[in-house]
Amino acid sequence: MTVLYMPLFRRCTNSRTLSQLHAHLFITGLHSHPPATTKLIESYSQMGNLEFSRRVFDTFPRPDSFMWGVLIKCYVWGGFLEEAISLYQEMVNQTQTQISNFVFPSVLKACSSCGDLGVGGKVHGRVIKCGFESDAVIETSLLFMYGEMGYLDDACKVFDTMPVRDVVAWSSIVLNYVQNGQAREGLETFSQMISLAVVEPDSVAMLSVAEACAELGSLKLGRSVHGFVVRREIEIHASLNKSLIAMYGKLGDLYSAEKLFGTVSCLMTTASWTQMISCYNQSGCFREAMNVFVEMQEFKMEPNEVTMMGVLCACARLGRVKEGKSVHGFVIRRAMDPELDTMGPVLMEFYVDSGN
Repeated sequence: MTVLYMPLFRRCTNSRTLSQLHAHLFITGLHSHPPATTKLIESYSQMGNLEFSRRVFDTFPRPDSFMWGVLIKCYVWGGFLEEAISLYQEMVNQTQTQISNFVFPSVLKACSSCGDLGVGGKVHGRVIKCGFESDAVIETSLLFMYGEMGYLDDACKVFDTMPVRDVVAWSSIVLNYVQNGQAREGLETFSQMISLAVVEPDSVAMLSVAEACAELGSLKLGRSVHGFVVRREIEIHASLNKSLIAMYGKLGDLYSAEKLFGTVSCLMTTASWTQMISCYNQSGCFREAMNVFVEMQEFKMEPNEVTMMGVLCACARLGRVKEGKSVHGFVIRRAMDPELDTMGPVLMEFYVDSGN
């Protein structure tokens, strides 16, 4: 019977309509059914009302493991990572039933984001105790957690014991190497993935590979990777396009960066415009960086804080005080960084360099 109400949740577009559905479920007694309550918890969270999600959860007499997992996931979505970890620990202490495999990826993400290896290691132990050491999603989450915190040996142990390694697992271990300053090992792992031919690399996998080439300072390798993407007909979405532009910019090949930037207009996102400004700044082409920002405005693309930092850098190097002050005014008018947490140091440097 509860399943019949599930489509109604999709029709709730705001907190008011969701509250009405909640009241109806309460009147009909369906609020006591775990699927309905679990969906309420998730729906309130998706509408930005995590407090109501918790209230719904607290009024349910005996939440099952899946309901706990949904609430933990909601806290992670909202950025309340320590609270998510506390919820997990509370669940472990209270729940007598088997913990659902659904719970662990969210908890591991919270641990990696908090940098809490102590809890992360205990969660890993619980994964083994519950018999989920062969669960691909959980294993990939463990891989990511250890790599994110810089424990490459532990990440490699997880990777080596995985019975099935999909493209996500391979991409994760390559990313771990690159993020921890071992770009060469990352490329070697990628080459191993290709030679084994067990999985087909996708655009996400190529992000780390492009970054590795940039880190190694090898234009030859970078061009080879770009050629690989083209030959394999791997979709160049906006993120990969930006990554390849960044790679060419860091390697000093502005021609290739410009060519990639202007190839497909639908890939010209705020991130790619910002990256192109950064490429010009890195190569000392500050006037061109300013021109890109002007074009960006003509295309009616909305800049972000990183964009404006690049423009300020170009203004400072060119000694354009007037334009720099205009950028400062632009940032204030758009309320882009009200507390100046991001832009503050850059603005101070700009005014010091310009003698103000």
